[in-house]
Parts: sequence; C-alpha cells; structure tokens
Amino acid sequence: MTKLTRRKVLMGVLLGGVTATTIHEFFRLRTLGKEQTLLTETLLRSPTYTQRSLDAALNADKVATANVESIQNSVNLLPPTVPYSRSISKPLIQGSRLGTEQYFYGKYQQGYDGSIKSLPSYTDRLNPYTQVASIIGPDESEISENIDVPDSTPTVLPFSDPLRVQLDNIERVVKRVAGQSVSIKWKIPVYWGFVLSSPQANMIIFRGTQQTNEWLQNLLAVQVEPTVDRYPFDFEGKVHRGFANLYAEVADQVIVAAQQLNPAIPCYVSGHSLGASLATLAALDIANRVPALKNQVQLYTYASPRVGDPTFASAHSQLVPNSYRVVNLGDAIPLVPLNSIQELVYVHLGQEWAFLTQKQDFGTNHLVSNYQQAVEGEFEMNSDRPYPISATQ
Repeated sequence: MTKLTRRKVLMGVLLGGVTATTIHEFFRLRTLGKEQTLLTETLLRSPTYTQRSLDAALNADKVATANVESIQNSVNLLPPTVPYSRSISKPLIQGSRLGTEQYFYGKYQQGYDGSIKSLPSYTDRLNPYTQVASIIGPDESEISENIDVPDSTPTVLPFSDPLRVQLDNIERVVKRVAGQSVSIKWKIPVYWGFVLSSPQANMIIFRGTQQTNEWLQNLLAVQVEPTVDRYPFDFEGKVHRGFANLYAEVADQVIVAAQQLNPAIPCYVSGHSLGASLATLAALDIANRVPALKNQVQLYTYASPRVGDPTFASAHSQLVPNSYRVVNLGDAIPLVPLNSIQELVYVHLGQEWAFLTQKQDFGTNHLVSNYQQAVEGEFEMNSDRPYPISATQ
C-alpha cells in the first residue's frame, strides 16, 4: 500500500478542487450560451423588437446629429468685443511656423539659443518686436540617429567639423567604422515657443506637435478637472488631460513672462495644432493669474483640436471673449476629440474663421504652411462660404 504523505494529500485535495471548479464553470458557460441563443431567437421572432431595432439603426444618423446640436447649443459663448484682425493674424501664423523651426534648430544646432531672428521664416515684419523669452521644456530630450558610414571615406561627413584641425581625427574614426552603422546621441533643449514684445503689442506663441510623446498626449481623450486634480492652474469645467499635462510643464514660465509684459497694450496668445491647445489654456491661465493683463488677452488659434467641455468653454469665453479660431475645413484635426466620447463631451470655443484647402491627404491638409498661405492670402472668412453646402434635413 502506497504511503500517503501530508503533502500528497494536500495536493490531491487542491487538484480535485480545481478540477471540480473547472467542470462547474464549463457547464455554467454552456448553459448560459444556450440561454442567450434562445433569447436571441425569441427576440428576432418578435415584430416589435425587430421594428424597434430597424428604426434605431435607420435613424442613428439623425440621433447623432441631434446629439451634436444639443451639445453645441449648451455652450454659452460671448461674442468678441473687438473684431478679428488680419494684420495681427498674419504675424501670429508666421510665429507658429517659426516655433516649429525653433524646435528643429534646437534639436540639430548645438549652441542655438532660441533666437527666432536666425530662422528661415523670419521676415522684417517682426522687426518691431523684441524676443523677451523662449518657452523651454523642463527637461532635455535625448535624440539618437543612425548613420551608415560608407566604405569609401569622404573628405567631410555630414556630422564632421569642417575645421582642418579636426579632420585627421575624424578620418581615423571613419576608417575604423567604415561599412558600419553608427549611432549618434545628443541632448537638446525642447523649445515650445517664444514671447515677443513691441510698443504696440505682446505675443506669446506656441509650436505644434513634433515629438512622439506629444502625439501620445494628443490621443489621451481622458478629461481632468484642474480645480481638483492638483494642476498649477485653476479652470472651471473639464479639459483634455494630455493638453493639461503638457501645459502644466511650461505654465510657470508663461506666467513669469506674462508678468513682465506691458499691461497697457494687447497680449496676443496663439499657436497651431497642439500649440493652439496650449495657447487656449495659456490665455485663460494668464487672464486668471495676471490680473493686469486680463482685459488685454486675445486668443488666435490655428487648426485647434477641441480642448474642454461646455462648462470650460463657457467660462473661457467669460474671461477671454476675444477669441478667434482659424480652421481649414479640409483638416481633420479640428474635429477631434469627438463631440461626445461615451460620457466625455468636447466643444470648440472662439469665433470661427474658416477656409478650404484640400491637399488630398490627412497630414498635408493640417500643415502650418497651408494655414499661413490662407491667412496671408486673406482667404479665411466668418461668413457664408461661396461654395455649395448641403443642409441638414
């Protein structure tokens, strides 16, 4: 007779229990499946259920349209107290382009100090303005890039120093790694924009999305309540968590810069794409935390996604009524996040000025260059479009 140890008895009891549980769960699921099949067949034989389901499916578009209209009607936006200015919009969209170039120069040009005067898109139009600050991310990002080194050694590689004193050392290194792939790593300051000042106006301009983590933040449609979620700013309503997280990284810099600006002249806050979302939050933050500038803040956004819920939009309109939203009707980015995502609600704010540029692609329709061309050509309008529009029946 086999001797049973305490361990064998315990293992036997355990295995027996697991087997019994597994068998019970198998029969429970099989029974549930049969019940669900029976219920489905019963409902499909019901004329009332079938007709109700067909009506709901066929009228889904009407229900969705009515839901969007209901959301839009719940927003109480004040009209601007001053008209949209093309003479201001042109340097602002130019600034959005310069913000992108500022980021890339910071990424690839060692020693770059953030000055916009050295950038390709800078023109004499901005000569009256002095750059009083750059908006920089709190941490440097590490960039890596792989470069294939050819077997034949060129006189000067793309990453080499042109000074003769360095060439000998570089050539020796190249010969050792010829035919291989070299990984180059360096750290860069993350530029988010800049602040300009002149005797006539102040400008705070944010760039659009450039890095992968920034796109990931864009996709986070979860909302937060700054008044209760420990953010350095205090807004009514709920806002996009990704936008709130990114603005929180530079909010203190923005406020410090704003406090140094002349409160007797207009302060224009602007940006393209993600920069438009940050500008939306910054304009309200400045109006809240820099009382001297409250009545001077004006918001100009380009290709802005939706930022917050109706409560946020209405509160924003009360503090920053002079808000203008320039949008390409062929651009998909202003249509996100959706008006309604389960229990989340997003709406636009600001007076709309629209144009239509169709480049046959999601990405190219969104480019800042398209917006700049439209604004420079004065194609944006706040009136009925001169092309056919289908009316909702």
